[in-house]
Amino acid sequence: MYTTCAFCAGTLGGDGGPSGLAVGRRFAFDPWKSRAWVICARCARWNLTPLDTRLDTIAALDRMAGAGRVAATTDQVSLVRAGAYDVVRVGKPPRPEFATWRYGERIKARERERLKVIVPATIVVVGGLVAFNAVVGGAMGGMVGQIPGLVNTIYTGVVGNRKVAIEPPVCERCGTVMVLRARHLQHARLTHTTREDLALLLSCPSCKAYGAQIAGTDAELALRAGLTYANLRKGKRIKKLAETAAGQVERFGGPEQYIRMTTRIEKTVRTMVGAEALALEMAVDEQAELRELEKEWSQAEELAQIADNLIPDPRVEDELRKLKGGDQPNG
Repeated sequence: MYTTCAFCAGTLGGDGGPSGLAVGRRFAFDPWKSRAWVICARCARWNLTPLDTRLDTIAALDRMAGAGRVAATTDQVSLVRAGAYDVVRVGKPPRPEFATWRYGERIKARERERLKVIVPATIVVVGGLVAFNAVVGGAMGGMVGQIPGLVNTIYTGVVGNRKVAIEPPVCERCGTVMVLRARHLQHARLTHTTREDLALLLSCPSCKAYGAQIAGTDAELALRAGLTYANLRKGKRIKKLAETAAGQVERFGGPEQYIRMTTRIEKTVRTMVGAEALALEMAVDEQAELRELEKEWSQAEELAQIADNLIPDPRVEDELRKLKGGDQPNG
């Protein structure tokens, strides 16, 4: 088995775990077409495994997927968490009960990002308090207990101030170019169009009126930024709400159905209560990841077909040998 990616030359890393491939931490397989891939952690491209060991690899990946837990699924692909490994299975396996683990990876990633901001901010705040305390003679000792809340407020402000990565729309009311930050999406109204299940009516940061509508991918990007900020403000309650939110998505039949239901109600993001906003964030995130996986799978399948077609047919080889033998002059 190769150890570097065929596309970016980056190391495939990992130890392969139960896959038997000795490399990789994210895999994909299609049991119907006898395909198996190692997904590069660096460029996310799918590396087709050698044909001579592919059946054994598929069997091992099938066992990994069976022992794991389905994190997301469509009719085309399913993402399964198997311990420290991810397995993408082409085709739809049975869905188990969804619970807190479904959002666990996102919460962990968010906590890691939070610590990157909070630790330096805490050092700065504590240092400032120590210096101020020395000047005033110890009168500020009571403020020490307020440091965690102050630092969390700083981090929430940082997230809320992040630009939304879409082309800024122009407000139809005041003509201002609407440079959106994550915090501005609290006033956005969920809606839909005849072509898209997800659209957003945007409140202009300048005139405060609803001045633009976005749909499709732009609406998804903007909403993800806004929901990240909205759910971050829930603080420690987020972990308690995760199981309830996952259950809500499942009761409506999955992320696509939950998004469709939510946009028909046409609420604003800030009026979503309890686990509603978290459930919507789960659904939107899952849809985005699965769409990307399906795109990657489609590209990888095209390459796999080309690769398999390059493998010579033994019958053709036999005929070629016979023809070559017939062309040779008699000794």
